[in-house]
Amino acid sequence: MRHGLLALLSAVALLTAACSSTVEGSAIKGTGGPAAPALNFDQLDPGRFPTDPREPLGVAGDPRRGVILEAQRMADHVIGPWEVDPALKGWFGFGAMVLPHADMLALIGPANFAASAGRHNFVNGFASARIEKGNRMLLNAVLRFADDAAATAAANDLGETALQQKGSDGPAQKLDVPNHPDTRASSYTGVDRASGPFGAVRSFTAHGPYVFMQLAQATAGVEAATELVVKSIDLQTPEIDSFRATDPSEFTDISIDPTGLLARTLPLDGPDASFTKNATYGPRGALHFQSDPSRTSTLFTDIGMETVSMAGTNIYDTRDADGAKRIVDDFFAEVSPTAKPANPVANMPDSRCLGMTDGSFYCLATADNYALEVSGPNLLVTQQMTAAQYIMLMS
Repeated sequence: MRHGLLALLSAVALLTAACSSTVEGSAIKGTGGPAAPALNFDQLDPGRFPTDPREPLGVAGDPRRGVILEAQRMADHVIGPWEVDPALKGWFGFGAMVLPHADMLALIGPANFAASAGRHNFVNGFASARIEKGNRMLLNAVLRFADDAAATAAANDLGETALQQKGSDGPAQKLDVPNHPDTRASSYTGVDRASGPFGAVRSFTAHGPYVFMQLAQATAGVEAATELVVKSIDLQTPEIDSFRATDPSEFTDISIDPTGLLARTLPLDGPDASFTKNATYGPRGALHFQSDPSRTSTLFTDIGMETVSMAGTNIYDTRDADGAKRIVDDFFAEVSPTAKPANPVANMPDSRCLGMTDGSFYCLATADNYALEVSGPNLLVTQQMTAAQYIMLMS
């Protein structure tokens, strides 16, 4: 992961300006490369952190929880900006966000987007944003509505709302998007303090019960931004068609932890404003939270990464122990150039820790076919969390 959630207010300012069945189970160990001998739990210091797995987490029970779980499931079928262009991999604002209610749209666009979506039986959504520093930015979001008619009405309403945006040289203008005549789009211009003038495009495309929402910015102008929108729609359309959506009437029955791995992940300590934690993701869903998704995508494919559990720590479930080691090696190599070496976790010889530029600490370790990724406010806490997570997984 390697990136903390940035302040949501910063993201708001930046963006405004510019049916499936579930089965309960348990985590299954890989059968590939050899694992290191299990460590002696008595020699590890978990501090105050829990070391016993939680009881099976069951199903949502509450439709409001189901809305969030379904949006987290959708993340595996939302195109990341780096898939549109590998250069679009830099962290921007919130990075990725679950949208469990219409009011959340005020965090990824002008505040009146929330009212526009709320008028049309908004269900949920997922958004992902990245930049190519000094050049381009792309936000891609999939918004789900109650039915096809509601999505079409919402796309039209959102398109009209976007036309109210003021650019640096006047109001937004309607824009025709090549090959997508039903897309409601508008363009405007702006000026970024660091990179200078840019052209921007906002677009809304109804597709079944979904609306694809894009915001593209490019210093090369509106035409370059439009190209990003066209490719986003082209990629997103077949991908969302492969999503086995759950009927809203069954949201209470969605499994919280289909593999059992989340119950064996250190719980989150405190609220999660992005609604992306306390979840498990497949490979594409997990990439929305990676510092360099273009690079990590290749790694995940090579090692057969299956599931990521994100809570108080991140656990990567790979094909075998070799895959877990490769994640640790790769993540460490990615982070270490801008970090300072720190002491590893005591009595965990394969662990690695780093001091980050923001004063936090970051540790990596393996446990059989699992890679452990841990961040904390100081070195001792981060080491203790890593030890506790190892015990919880291996006990």
